[in-house]
Amino acid sequence: MGNIELKELYKNTFNAVSEGYGHSAMRFFSTSAKHVASYLSLNGDEHVLDVATGTGYVALNIAKKLSDGQVTGIDFSEGMLAQAVKNRNEQGVQNVTFIEMDMQAIDCQDNFFDAAVIAFSIFFVEDMKKQLIHIAEKVKDGGTILITTFFANAFTPLVNLFIDRLCKYGVEVPSLAWKRVASKEQCTSLFKEAGLQNIKCEQKECGYYLKDASDWWYIIWNGGFRGLVNQLSQNDFKKFKKEHLAEVKELEYSKGIWLEMSILYTIGKKAYPVKIL
Repeated sequence: MGNIELKELYKNTFNAVSEGYGHSAMRFFSTSAKHVASYLSLNGDEHVLDVATGTGYVALNIAKKLSDGQVTGIDFSEGMLAQAVKNRNEQGVQNVTFIEMDMQAIDCQDNFFDAAVIAFSIFFVEDMKKQLIHIAEKVKDGGTILITTFFANAFTPLVNLFIDRLCKYGVEVPSLAWKRVASKEQCTSLFKEAGLQNIKCEQKECGYYLKDASDWWYIIWNGGFRGLVNQLSQNDFKKFKKEHLAEVKELEYSKGIWLEMSILYTIGKKAYPVKIL
């Protein structure tokens, strides 16, 4: 699948699932977003770019920390942006602007933003190094770039059961994109290759209990996994769902079903240009 076709697939998927991101089953998005601002060491007057803003969780959390600053959130999914605007209006946040824009062609002034953030999205691009450099171009010299990614054990063992059963139905499951930046070593290496400096990568535990197997199915159906199950025929879909939820239910405890969720926060600084004497 070419880059254009893949991008269109992602866009259609995110438009389809945009209204589901506010559900408690997917609260790793909102929980992880609350930690982002603390890594940026904000003074309160910064201009921050939130790349692939989605429904605006990160942008809104940062904006609330800026007494005299501004956040610009961009995303290529009109469905996601509609939810972001809705969330902004409901929370009464004034200093956030949401713009429909492809993160691979950011039409913003170079060397303008004090910081840039890209949460759970860098791995959707084939050339992550090129993408990170493109984002850094929009940030001032010495500015901060931060990405959030899933740690390698995220969603386990639920995702393993899911993939194993899909394979039994003849669905060809590609390598999970987020696995390319699922360790501290991978994230640090990416930042070094992009020419960033003062790199740090920290891991935070954000796991929680799903109330039951239906919560896990909600994550499947309202996230990137939907495209995989949509490859099943109508009859196989019903059979697969029944069988998979039955095996997931076996993992249920008194508190529910544990969702393993470790998040990596990788931070770096854009280098100052070397002065030639």
